[in-house]
Amino acid sequence: MQVYTNDLLTAVITFPFIALAITIPYMIYQYRKFGSIPPLRSLIVYSFVFYLLCAYFLVILPLPEDHTIVVPYAQVPQLVPFNFVREFLAQTTFSLQDPSTWLATLKDPYVYEAIFNVALLVPLGMYLRYYFRRTWWQTLILGFCTTLFFEVSQITGLFGLYAHPYRLFDVDDLMLNTLGAMVGYLVVSPAMQVLPDIRVVNEEAREEGVHASLMRRALSFALDLLFATISTIALAFFLFITDGQTALIDAGTNAAYISLGLEFLPLLVFFVVIPTITQGQTLGQMILKLVMVRPDASRAHWYQFLGRYGLLYMFFIAPLVLVEWIMNLDVSATNELSPLVNLITEAKLFLLILWVACLVIWVISIAGRAARSHKNKTPLIMLNGLLSDTRVMTLEGVERIRDRSVVLPVEQVRKLEQMIDAGGVSLSELMKRAGHSVSDEIIKRYPDPTPVAILCGAGNNGGDGWVVAGDLAALDYPVVVLTPLIAERISAEPARTAAIEIFSSANEQQLPLRVIVSPDTDDLERELSRAHIFVDALLGTGFSGTELREPYDLWVTSLNEQRASDKKASVFAIDVPSGFSAETGQAATPCVKADITITMLTYKPGLLMNE
Repeated sequence: MQVYTNDLLTAVITFPFIALAITIPYMIYQYRKFGSIPPLRSLIVYSFVFYLLCAYFLVILPLPEDHTIVVPYAQVPQLVPFNFVREFLAQTTFSLQDPSTWLATLKDPYVYEAIFNVALLVPLGMYLRYYFRRTWWQTLILGFCTTLFFEVSQITGLFGLYAHPYRLFDVDDLMLNTLGAMVGYLVVSPAMQVLPDIRVVNEEAREEGVHASLMRRALSFALDLLFATISTIALAFFLFITDGQTALIDAGTNAAYISLGLEFLPLLVFFVVIPTITQGQTLGQMILKLVMVRPDASRAHWYQFLGRYGLLYMFFIAPLVLVEWIMNLDVSATNELSPLVNLITEAKLFLLILWVACLVIWVISIAGRAARSHKNKTPLIMLNGLLSDTRVMTLEGVERIRDRSVVLPVEQVRKLEQMIDAGGVSLSELMKRAGHSVSDEIIKRYPDPTPVAILCGAGNNGGDGWVVAGDLAALDYPVVVLTPLIAERISAEPARTAAIEIFSSANEQQLPLRVIVSPDTDDLERELSRAHIFVDALLGTGFSGTELREPYDLWVTSLNEQRASDKKASVFAIDVPSGFSAETGQAATPCVKADITITMLTYKPGLLMNE
């Protein structure tokens, strides 16, 4: 047991260094994929890394000091399955009929080593199912590959680091470790009912990542400074090996100007020239999917980039250079000491403390404003950004702002649909595309087949819902459509045709699609309680008024109640939540409380009223 404790202690000591090494790559990956870094996700990732470190150290440690050591028992692999069972029965006094031998058996090395081998990969199975969303057969394969890696490490002497194997390759370990991964897969199931759904966490991260956080912007700035510093060093090295600096001095160039050029030329290239070429992105911002634009998300110009980072230099770097000059001021080298210089030299410590205090206050103020902006869901605007009339935004945020600059009243949207129809893209095709876009969004957020309840109205908004029902049922999502009319009695076209085709196709292919017409209260509540995904396709952009009529008032009320009781469920509204005016932004009583609204063609005025 002492050996295991020492291995774990080694992992504890090593982990901070590995965590430090992976932090920047991890942050870049998170920002690129999700746009933000959720604390829960980070906790899981780092705990997973720590677990893998512990598991591997338990397998390979302690390391022999002699790299040529020969460990006799480890030279021949053990390839007989269940050999540990035969050895256990042959060398112990265990008897199933004699309970007095049971407790002593647990202390036998054959038993506790087998238990250890099973327990070693139990956490892996739990991580694979909860965090990585792997299926049972994927967990089985990955668990086997992991233990195979362990055993290959042993039989190859840590892949050639040792001349001979110093630990035994045992096929029983392969089986027991793989069994442990499957045990972990099974035992994590109850915990998944309590833990936050990692897919929901990811979607919340994506939504949060639309805004450029202070940490994300600071990381991009740090990367750009790193690139500029590396370029400065490379340029200085080039001048050194080619005697370029000597040649410049011989040509009459002041050495101080050469030093300034080495310092500022890379900064100018990385913070002004490159953004000008890339239409607003430094290399660091490219990596983290950020861009510099004007406040209205329009393209900024080179002089704005120069102003933004020139002002930042004035606010932060210039005082640092001044302090460095003051601290290195050599009084003996000054021929005529002016009163000001004399005062500065006598107050060096005070000026340094003053600068540090100002810097700390500035950083605290930024942190406070960043926390406030995060709480209020508003962007953090730095003074240099305000003066240069620029903002650092995410690419997705810029795209959203630009999309929302095109807002059409409901009547003009109808005319646009007619123009598209006249241009060769039928209303039926538009309905299919609308339904497919909603299906794609649902599948992205819920990749595993999950029970779906779709509330379809009698109009073309309901037709969109029928398309969604067909898409999801074809992918084995259990779907129930709640509708006031059978497909044949729907009067709106192309909704009627779409409903008939999808219902007939589902019957022919025996898809998991059920249709309930005019459900009573009990049927409605029962079907809603079975679902975790809800699609609101009752009323579209044509709705106006202060109250919903029967039966939609009851349907919407029941939907809102069910959504409130199921914290892991989501309501997807097609085009606009039912009971919400796309024109005025007013909500009727009741109104669907949608988690996600997928609007079609363009934004409508009401959707942007309360943002």
